[in-house]
Amino acid sequence: MPLKTIQISLLLGLLWSCSDPDEKQHRPLVHQINLEQINLDSPLFAKLNSKTSFGETYVDFSYNYMQTSLFKRHINTIGLCIDPDNSEYIRRYSYSYKKAGEHEKAIKMLDLSIDSETDISEKLYNLDYAAWSYLYFYRDYKNTIASVDKIMDLNGNDHSFSCHGESCLLLKGQAHYRLGQFEKAIAVFETFQNNEKQQGFDPMDNFYIVFYKAICQVELQRYDEAKLNFTHLISEHPSAEVSFQLAKLYFHLSDFEKAKIHLNNAQKALANGYTFKEPYFERFDKVFEHHIQNLSKKINL
Repeated sequence: MPLKTIQISLLLGLLWSCSDPDEKQHRPLVHQINLEQINLDSPLFAKLNSKTSFGETYVDFSYNYMQTSLFKRHINTIGLCIDPDNSEYIRRYSYSYKKAGEHEKAIKMLDLSIDSETDISEKLYNLDYAAWSYLYFYRDYKNTIASVDKIMDLNGNDHSFSCHGESCLLLKGQAHYRLGQFEKAIAVFETFQNNEKQQGFDPMDNFYIVFYKAICQVELQRYDEAKLNFTHLISEHPSAEVSFQLAKLYFHLSDFEKAKIHLNNAQKALANGYTFKEPYFERFDKVFEHHIQNLSKKINL
């Protein structure tokens, strides 16, 4: 019998076995295997639990080929039936809900993946994904901060730790900034910079750390400090965003001539493509033409 036929037969068999015999005539099969309705303590799943590689096959197939369909989540559920304690499967389930826009369910599953994991390294992996998701997708800044704090408690306060490709301290500092807690944000950014210095790196190398630190300094009217940071970024990492922030800074100081110079530089940088390309940062502070035009109108008044 061809392998594909065997796989389809096994899939249909598990879909059927996960359903409730008394309700087969009343509800579509796809609802009968929903995770919330499955008894993971049943004898069937106890037998399957040891066959983790079999569960992994289902989860990998759904993750790689069926995003973001409802069937993806149900095939993922079969993997959980076989290996219900695998927090990675639960996290993948959360990811599918997130991609489908069902954010409340995504967070519920993400929290479950963290709470159910006992291995420290796996829990850290789930937490760093949670911190990143809370900030960029859910705008849940308090939980961003709480997630990073948990990470620091678990990893021995490793300030170099990465959260889904970004510095965890960058995420925490941004969260404080979004909450208007500018002093706390600066303290977090400086913790990261001090750690970089201790490791032998230039504390000014991380663009986003310096960028958001300078924005917070502007909010606190610490203009001289902010100018030093923005000027460093202009010389090392010119972008429309930095020039625009400098224009805003000089506007606050009523130095409209310098504000115009930096606004023109922002316009040129934007036209030449020197602007934020990373999509998650774009959601917050990317400069667009209408930002430049609005500030230009204010300067001319």
